[in-house]
Amino acid sequence: MSFDVLVTHPRLDQPGLALLEAAGCRVQFLPPEGGRAAMERLLAATPFDGVVSRMLPISAAAMDLCPTLRVISRAAAGHDAVDVAAATARGIRVMTAVGANAQSVAEFTIGLMIAVARNLARHDGAIRAGGWERWRLGLELQGRRLGLVGYGQIARAVARIALGIGMRVSAWSPRLAQAGDIAPVHRAATLQELLAQSDVVSLHAPLGERTRRMIGAAALALLKPEAILLNTARGGLVDEAALAEALREGRLWGAGIDTFTAEPPPPDHPLLALPNVVMSPHVGAATEAARARTAEVAARHLLDVLLGRPLSMTSLVNPEVLANG
Repeated sequence: MSFDVLVTHPRLDQPGLALLEAAGCRVQFLPPEGGRAAMERLLAATPFDGVVSRMLPISAAAMDLCPTLRVISRAAAGHDAVDVAAATARGIRVMTAVGANAQSVAEFTIGLMIAVARNLARHDGAIRAGGWERWRLGLELQGRRLGLVGYGQIARAVARIALGIGMRVSAWSPRLAQAGDIAPVHRAATLQELLAQSDVVSLHAPLGERTRRMIGAAALALLKPEAILLNTARGGLVDEAALAEALREGRLWGAGIDTFTAEPPPPDHPLLALPNVVMSPHVGAATEAARARTAEVAARHLLDVLLGRPLSMTSLVNPEVLANG
């Protein structure tokens, strides 16, 4: 049996594409200039069995255009681009490539932390402008405490690297209350405790109603004056206006931001004018190795659903869909 599969991107890395083709799938790609409208036209035109999803949001209305859809497999670790409740109501499995990009994002997070601590972006800009400005002394990270908000596979990889450079590491997640010993990482009892004790706070939580803007004015007020905030997860976790105000007033050392609430950020975004912010365009997972792994994992998860194979329950976002067969 062959299956019709839509990839919501102009390409899929070879390890994933090879799996789909070996299974006899007919694969369609979004055209290079395509967006949500092009995706929805394709969904309406072909009875797809599955979708390999990249960045484009998939709404309930989009799902209704393709009633044959059985699985949405994310070539990414997050699932906020998919209306999971709508998928569940329609019997569609939503899978994520959990852990496939963990090492790349972890390395990027550590690099971003060092760039902020040592003022690298400002130094680079000054030299390019013909200057030789030293601005302010940097921060040495050895002995400082890194606080991880969320403790999934990316955060655990960040912890391993941070421990290797001599940092102390704490973590907080609602799920850690039932976890076993995570030593040498310290388990913070509350988010507030983590924020108050950390010199660097790195966000690795999923975006949902409970976590949206979890780092707002009250949370930022708990941080130390020399604290660094890193966000390589989702922009919506942070109240960006409150963060800009804290940075502008000198209540934080700096921030490293790879993800924004609106991408790209508008020209008048308050963080753009601040010299103590290092920004990047959501590229934490943008390595050849991570792209290849996420493509392969996404393809395998999609085929698991379509072929009736056992599913990875750590990657199935909506296990309640299984109750309906």
